[in-house]
Amino acid sequence: MKDFRTADWDNIVVQPREAYQKSLEFIQKNTYNTSMKFKLVFFDCDGVLLIEAIPWKRLHRAAGLSEEQDEKWFNEYYSGKISYKQWVKNVEEIYIKNGMNRSLFKKTLSLHEINPEIYSLLDFLEKRKIKTAIISSGIDEYVKPVARELGIELCRTNYSFDFDKNGKLKKINYLNSDKKSKVIQIKEICRKFKIKPTETLFIGDSINDLEAFKLTKHGVLYKNDFEGYKKFAWKTIKNLGEIKKFL
Repeated sequence: MKDFRTADWDNIVVQPREAYQKSLEFIQKNTYNTSMKFKLVFFDCDGVLLIEAIPWKRLHRAAGLSEEQDEKWFNEYYSGKISYKQWVKNVEEIYIKNGMNRSLFKKTLSLHEINPEIYSLLDFLEKRKIKTAIISSGIDEYVKPVARELGIELCRTNYSFDFDKNGKLKKINYLNSDKKSKVIQIKEICRKFKIKPTETLFIGDSINDLEAFKLTKHGVLYKNDFEGYKKFAWKTIKNLGEIKKFL
Protein backbone atom coordinates (compact mmCIF):
# COMPACT_ATOMS: atom_id res chain seq x y z
CA MET A 1 0.00 0.00 0.00
CA LYS A 2 1.24 3.47 -0.89
CA ASP A 3 2.48 5.53 2.06
CA PHE A 4 1.01 8.98 1.48
CA ARG A 5 3.29 10.49 4.13
CA THR A 6 6.19 10.10 1.68
CA ALA A 7 4.27 10.95 -1.50
CA ASP A 8 5.69 13.53 -3.90
CA TRP A 9 2.78 15.94 -3.50
CA ASP A 10 4.33 18.55 -5.81
CA ASN A 11 4.03 16.16 -8.77
CA ILE A 12 0.54 14.82 -8.12
CA VAL A 13 -1.84 15.81 -10.91
CA VAL A 14 -5.34 16.78 -9.85
CA GLN A 15 -7.85 14.83 -11.91
CA PRO A 16 -10.06 17.06 -14.09
CA ARG A 17 -13.71 17.25 -13.04
CA GLU A 18 -14.92 15.50 -16.21
CA ALA A 19 -12.55 12.58 -15.74
CA TYR A 20 -13.50 12.34 -12.07
CA GLN A 21 -17.19 12.22 -12.95
CA LYS A 22 -16.62 9.44 -15.50
CA SER A 23 -14.61 7.46 -12.95
CA LEU A 24 -17.39 7.85 -10.40
CA GLU A 25 -20.02 6.71 -12.90
CA PHE A 26 -17.88 3.68 -13.81
CA ILE A 27 -17.52 2.69 -10.15
CA GLN A 28 -21.26 3.09 -9.50
CA LYS A 29 -22.14 1.08 -12.60
CA ASN A 30 -19.75 -1.77 -11.87
CA THR A 31 -20.13 -2.06 -8.11
CA TYR A 32 -22.97 -4.24 -6.87
CA ASN A 33 -25.23 -2.70 -4.26
CA THR A 34 -25.82 -5.51 -1.78
CA SER A 35 -28.84 -3.71 -0.28
CA MET A 36 -30.72 -3.92 -3.57
CA LYS A 37 -33.51 -6.50 -3.74
CA PHE A 38 -35.07 -7.19 -7.11
CA LYS A 39 -38.65 -8.41 -7.16
CA LEU A 40 -38.93 -9.52 -10.77
CA VAL A 41 -36.62 -10.49 -13.63
CA PHE A 42 -37.71 -9.81 -17.20
CA PHE A 43 -36.23 -11.86 -20.03
CA ASP A 44 -36.12 -11.08 -23.70
CA CYS A 45 -36.72 -14.27 -25.70
CA ASP A 46 -34.78 -14.25 -28.98
CA GLY A 47 -31.05 -14.54 -28.38
CA VAL A 48 -31.49 -14.80 -24.59
CA LEU A 49 -33.86 -17.67 -23.80
CA LEU A 50 -33.42 -19.01 -27.31
CA ILE A 51 -30.08 -19.72 -28.95
CA GLU A 52 -31.39 -18.29 -32.21
CA ALA A 53 -31.23 -14.50 -32.23
CA ILE A 54 -34.00 -13.72 -34.72
CA PRO A 55 -36.60 -16.43 -35.60
CA TRP A 56 -38.30 -13.71 -37.65
CA LYS A 57 -35.55 -14.13 -40.25
CA ARG A 58 -36.40 -17.79 -40.63
CA LEU A 59 -40.01 -16.85 -41.26
CA HIS A 60 -39.01 -14.11 -43.71
CA ARG A 61 -37.02 -16.58 -45.80
CA ALA A 62 -39.90 -19.06 -45.79
CA ALA A 63 -42.23 -16.29 -46.96
CA GLY A 64 -39.90 -15.27 -49.78
CA LEU A 65 -38.70 -12.02 -48.21
CA SER A 66 -35.06 -11.65 -49.19
CA GLU A 67 -32.32 -10.84 -46.71
CA GLU A 68 -31.42 -7.74 -48.74
CA GLN A 69 -34.96 -6.36 -48.66
CA ASP A 70 -35.31 -7.24 -44.99
CA GLU A 71 -32.14 -5.33 -44.13
CA LYS A 72 -33.18 -2.39 -46.33
CA TRP A 73 -36.46 -1.91 -44.46
CA PHE A 74 -34.70 -2.37 -41.12
CA ASN A 75 -32.25 0.40 -41.94
CA GLU A 76 -34.96 2.66 -43.36
CA TYR A 77 -36.99 2.38 -40.16
CA TYR A 78 -34.09 3.00 -37.80
CA SER A 79 -32.89 5.94 -39.91
CA GLY A 80 -36.38 7.49 -39.81
CA LYS A 81 -37.14 7.06 -43.51
CA ILE A 82 -40.24 4.91 -42.94
CA SER A 83 -42.62 4.49 -40.01
CA TYR A 84 -43.02 1.31 -38.01
CA LYS A 85 -46.52 0.95 -39.41
CA GLN A 86 -45.16 1.11 -42.96
CA TRP A 87 -42.45 -1.43 -42.17
CA VAL A 88 -44.98 -3.97 -40.88
CA LYS A 89 -47.27 -3.27 -43.83
CA ASN A 90 -44.40 -3.91 -46.26
CA VAL A 91 -43.69 -7.28 -44.64
CA GLU A 92 -47.38 -8.17 -44.50
CA GLU A 93 -47.84 -7.44 -48.22
CA ILE A 94 -44.89 -9.67 -49.19
CA TYR A 95 -46.18 -12.49 -46.99
CA ILE A 96 -49.68 -12.32 -48.46
CA LYS A 97 -48.43 -11.92 -52.03
CA ASN A 98 -46.20 -14.99 -51.71
CA GLY A 99 -48.95 -17.14 -50.18
CA MET A 100 -47.98 -17.42 -46.52
CA ASN A 101 -50.40 -19.88 -44.91
CA ARG A 102 -51.05 -21.29 -41.46
CA SER A 103 -49.36 -24.61 -42.19
CA LEU A 104 -46.10 -23.06 -43.38
CA PHE A 105 -46.23 -20.53 -40.53
CA LYS A 106 -46.54 -23.19 -37.85
CA LYS A 107 -43.99 -25.51 -39.46
CA THR A 108 -41.39 -22.74 -39.79
CA LEU A 109 -41.72 -21.64 -36.17
CA SER A 110 -42.19 -25.08 -34.61
CA LEU A 111 -38.52 -25.73 -33.90
CA HIS A 112 -36.60 -23.84 -31.26
CA GLU A 113 -33.51 -24.44 -29.13
CA ILE A 114 -33.61 -23.32 -25.52
CA ASN A 115 -30.49 -21.69 -24.11
CA PRO A 116 -29.21 -24.27 -21.57
CA GLU A 117 -27.90 -21.49 -19.31
CA ILE A 118 -31.44 -20.55 -18.31
CA TYR A 119 -32.36 -23.68 -16.35
CA SER A 120 -30.12 -23.22 -13.30
CA LEU A 121 -30.94 -19.51 -13.19
CA LEU A 122 -34.69 -20.21 -13.11
CA ASP A 123 -34.15 -22.71 -10.26
CA PHE A 124 -32.15 -20.06 -8.42
CA LEU A 125 -34.88 -17.44 -8.89
CA GLU A 126 -37.64 -19.82 -7.85
CA LYS A 127 -35.86 -20.67 -4.59
CA ARG A 128 -35.59 -16.97 -3.81
CA LYS A 129 -39.22 -16.38 -4.78
CA ILE A 130 -38.27 -13.83 -7.43
CA LYS A 131 -40.89 -13.54 -10.15
CA THR A 132 -40.00 -14.01 -13.82
CA ALA A 133 -41.57 -12.81 -17.06
CA ILE A 134 -40.86 -12.87 -20.78
CA ILE A 135 -41.16 -9.64 -22.74
CA SER A 136 -40.56 -10.36 -26.41
CA SER A 137 -40.78 -8.50 -29.70
CA GLY A 138 -41.32 -11.91 -31.24
CA ILE A 139 -44.43 -13.82 -32.30
CA ASP A 140 -46.78 -15.54 -29.86
CA GLU A 141 -46.66 -18.74 -31.98
CA TYR A 142 -43.16 -19.62 -30.74
CA VAL A 143 -42.67 -17.45 -27.64
CA LYS A 144 -45.61 -18.86 -25.68
CA PRO A 145 -44.44 -22.49 -26.10
CA VAL A 146 -41.02 -21.40 -24.81
CA ALA A 147 -42.71 -19.85 -21.76
CA ARG A 148 -44.67 -23.05 -21.12
CA GLU A 149 -41.58 -25.22 -21.50
CA LEU A 150 -39.67 -23.08 -18.99
CA GLY A 151 -42.60 -22.72 -16.59
CA ILE A 152 -42.72 -18.93 -16.91
CA GLU A 153 -46.35 -17.88 -16.48
CA LEU A 154 -45.98 -14.20 -17.39
CA CYS A 155 -45.39 -13.85 -21.11
CA ARG A 156 -45.95 -10.90 -23.43
CA THR A 157 -45.26 -10.74 -27.17
CA ASN A 158 -45.63 -7.99 -29.76
CA TYR A 159 -47.00 -9.99 -32.69
CA SER A 160 -49.76 -12.40 -33.63
CA PHE A 161 -50.94 -13.56 -37.06
CA ASP A 162 -54.53 -13.89 -38.31
CA PHE A 163 -55.43 -16.48 -40.95
CA ASP A 164 -58.72 -16.92 -42.83
CA LYS A 165 -60.83 -20.11 -42.87
CA ASN A 166 -58.73 -21.44 -45.72
CA GLY A 167 -55.52 -20.95 -43.77
CA LYS A 168 -54.27 -17.96 -45.78
CA LEU A 169 -52.68 -15.03 -43.98
CA LYS A 170 -55.03 -12.08 -43.44
CA LYS A 171 -53.16 -9.76 -41.11
CA ILE A 172 -50.08 -9.27 -38.92
CA ASN A 173 -51.16 -7.78 -35.60
CA TYR A 174 -48.82 -5.83 -33.33
CA LEU A 175 -49.11 -3.77 -30.16
CA ASN A 176 -46.63 -1.03 -31.01
CA SER A 177 -43.06 -0.66 -32.23
CA ASP A 178 -40.81 -3.29 -30.67
CA LYS A 179 -39.05 -0.92 -28.30
CA LYS A 180 -42.28 0.85 -27.20
CA SER A 181 -44.24 -2.38 -26.75
CA LYS A 182 -41.69 -3.64 -24.24
CA VAL A 183 -42.04 -0.49 -22.15
CA ILE A 184 -45.86 -0.76 -22.24
CA GLN A 185 -45.76 -4.42 -21.20
CA ILE A 186 -43.22 -3.91 -18.41
CA LYS A 187 -45.38 -1.15 -16.93
CA GLU A 188 -48.48 -3.33 -17.19
CA ILE A 189 -46.87 -6.23 -15.33
CA CYS A 190 -45.37 -3.93 -12.70
CA ARG A 191 -48.80 -2.40 -12.04
CA LYS A 192 -50.24 -5.89 -11.69
CA PHE A 193 -47.81 -6.70 -8.87
CA LYS A 194 -47.59 -3.17 -7.47
CA ILE A 195 -43.86 -2.88 -7.96
CA LYS A 196 -41.73 -0.21 -9.57
CA PRO A 197 -39.92 -0.87 -12.87
CA THR A 198 -36.71 0.09 -11.06
CA GLU A 199 -37.24 -2.88 -8.73
CA THR A 200 -36.81 -5.21 -11.70
CA LEU A 201 -34.04 -6.47 -13.97
CA PHE A 202 -34.37 -6.69 -17.74
CA ILE A 203 -32.08 -9.08 -19.61
CA GLY A 204 -31.78 -8.34 -23.32
CA ASP A 205 -29.35 -8.46 -26.20
CA SER A 206 -30.40 -6.01 -28.92
CA ILE A 207 -31.50 -2.55 -29.94
CA ASN A 208 -35.12 -3.45 -29.13
CA ASP A 209 -34.22 -3.76 -25.44
CA LEU A 210 -32.67 -0.34 -24.87
CA GLU A 211 -35.89 1.45 -23.89
CA ALA A 212 -36.55 -1.33 -21.37
CA PHE A 213 -33.03 -0.77 -20.02
CA LYS A 214 -33.79 2.92 -19.58
CA LEU A 215 -37.12 2.27 -17.88
CA THR A 216 -35.90 -0.29 -15.35
CA LYS A 217 -32.48 1.36 -14.89
CA HIS A 218 -31.23 -2.20 -14.47
CA GLY A 219 -30.77 -3.44 -18.00
CA VAL A 220 -28.42 -6.39 -18.36
CA LEU A 221 -26.87 -6.71 -21.81
CA TYR A 222 -26.25 -10.34 -22.74
CA LYS A 223 -23.50 -11.42 -25.15
CA ASN A 224 -23.26 -8.13 -27.02
CA ASP A 225 -20.15 -5.94 -27.02
CA PHE A 226 -21.51 -3.09 -29.11
CA GLU A 227 -20.60 0.12 -27.31
CA GLY A 228 -23.76 1.84 -28.53
CA TYR A 229 -25.79 -0.67 -26.48
CA LYS A 230 -23.41 -1.04 -23.54
CA LYS A 231 -23.77 2.61 -22.58
CA PHE A 232 -27.46 1.98 -21.75
CA ALA A 233 -26.80 -1.19 -19.75
CA TRP A 234 -26.47 -1.41 -15.98
CA LYS A 235 -24.40 -4.58 -16.34
CA THR A 236 -23.04 -6.71 -19.16
CA ILE A 237 -22.78 -10.51 -19.01
CA LYS A 238 -21.55 -13.41 -21.13
CA ASN A 239 -23.48 -16.14 -19.30
CA LEU A 240 -26.96 -16.03 -17.76
CA GLY A 241 -25.57 -17.57 -14.60
CA GLU A 242 -23.79 -14.29 -13.89
CA ILE A 243 -27.18 -12.79 -12.99
CA LYS A 244 -27.08 -14.65 -9.67
CA LYS A 245 -24.42 -12.32 -8.27
CA PHE A 246 -26.74 -9.34 -8.71
CA LEU A 247 -29.63 -10.86 -6.75
